[in-house]
Amino acid sequence: MSAVAPASTTALIGRSVTVEAPATIANLGAGYDCLGLAVDLPLRVTVEAKAAAADPQSIDLTVHGDCIGELPDDRSNRFIVALEAGLAELGFDGLGDIGWKVDAEGAHIGRRTAVDVGVVGDAGLTAAALVDRVQAKRDRSHLEDATQRYASWRGDQKRLADPGYEDTGLVHKLRSKFDNPDTRIRPEALADAVNTHAAADAIFTADTGMSTVWLSRFIEFTGTRRLIGSFNLGSMANAMPQALGAQALDKRRQVIAFCGDGGLTMLLGDLITAVSHDLPAKFIVFDNGRLGMVKLEQEQGGLPEFGTVLENPDLAAVARAIGLHGVRVERPEELDQAVAEALAHPGPVLLDAITNPDEISVPPRVKVADGWGFAIAKLSEELQSP
Repeated sequence: MSAVAPASTTALIGRSVTVEAPATIANLGAGYDCLGLAVDLPLRVTVEAKAAAADPQSIDLTVHGDCIGELPDDRSNRFIVALEAGLAELGFDGLGDIGWKVDAEGAHIGRRTAVDVGVVGDAGLTAAALVDRVQAKRDRSHLEDATQRYASWRGDQKRLADPGYEDTGLVHKLRSKFDNPDTRIRPEALADAVNTHAAADAIFTADTGMSTVWLSRFIEFTGTRRLIGSFNLGSMANAMPQALGAQALDKRRQVIAFCGDGGLTMLLGDLITAVSHDLPAKFIVFDNGRLGMVKLEQEQGGLPEFGTVLENPDLAAVARAIGLHGVRVERPEELDQAVAEALAHPGPVLLDAITNPDEISVPPRVKVADGWGFAIAKLSEELQSP
């Protein structure tokens, strides 16, 4: 790729870079994808940018769906443009000796990894200024390879979302014996069902943790769907209050909250607001009886889970006592109808879905250290169990 920036574009200005190997653009925010489209490169976006990408189905390589492939070993052939996105967050930690980083916050530039040129400024305006000054590579193999990998990975995820997954082959049956012996609802299936039945202009909110993982993998932000979360701050229990606020602004638009059971129960009393203010928000609860992300991080580090088990009440019954329409679903074969009915209900709804606590959000590229950590953790848990 050959790129020349104009003299009016701050520090990028006058900088001419030619890279023969494929380049990757990491973007975050509305309008930034124009640069990637101009040079036929895959866009590697953070979760909060999913709703802003112009063409998410062809180039959306989200942080939880990273199938972009390895960068060249030759560091001189690596070229990364990060637009208001942390390089470490996007999987480039320690890689970028050559690259441009544009961020409105100067302190964020070079915070975790070195960059060749740092620019303090508006990423969207910078990208727009560069569009007419870049030449697309004739070879589209990098883009095609990345999108094919992504499509293949999404297909694998889609199979996990099938309510009959455990009955579709010997390997699947063996896996379910270990990670889902009670044949509970897989969280992938719940997220996929919501994606199927949600309105094209729905507003989604997501609790920090595993709820965000499942949303990022299965909710397609086509049409005018929007996403609100606490992605940089990492706050717990944000999905429900954010949904209430969004619904208060527009009661005619569908608002769906992806709530973890740990997050929801932290602010359970605030559900009364949905009833007292007649806010028809839909609260989808991934009820796995765990602080899921904490459990995952403990086991990834080789530690048996500790202090993560939640003793939840029947959350649907609690919702009904408060005045919401409460629905509890426990069986995979009942999930699709329950989601459809919950989202079609005219008033506020809490859907309490009993999901598998041992479902692991396996990354596309698993490191040996991660696998070893889980093996040690699971062995320790078995030895400690009564």
